[in-house]
Amino acid sequence: MNPTLALHARLPTRRIEVTTKSIIMGAVTSRDWAPLHHDVVWAKSEGNLPNIIMNNYTQAGLINAYVTDWSGPAARIGRLRFSMRSPICPGDALDLSGVIETIDPEPELIWVSLAIELTVGDRLATRSTVRVALPVSEQSPSLWQRRADAWQP
Repeated sequence: MNPTLALHARLPTRRIEVTTKSIIMGAVTSRDWAPLHHDVVWAKSEGNLPNIIMNNYTQAGLINAYVTDWSGPAARIGRLRFSMRSPICPGDALDLSGVIETIDPEPELIWVSLAIELTVGDRLATRSTVRVALPVSEQSPSLWQRRADAWQP
């Protein structure tokens, strides 16, 4: 089932309490062994950081989950871009929020462009743009079955 679509509509905000464990687990799961993601002493002394920081793979996963939880299981992300602006550390209350920027209907799908922000308080941590395809109806063909030449995100 498609979410309700309206230009400039806001997606529900999701809060995530960031922990040392969640940062380390994200880094280990993505095989990112850089010490700034698991070694507090190194992050502070050598990395000149406030603490260990969340890696890009974990942030990409959080953005993907946020979008697909909103869009539903029949949707398919076509493009995701993001730019990290400031570190996400243990103890941060991370808010994911988004807004619909464009809605582009096609015969068998609807392309929706989203502006997503990850913020900690008033501080922007990461800015993202996501283009997601939604089926026109429950009877629409699966977006996962489209031929490569028919997939133009």
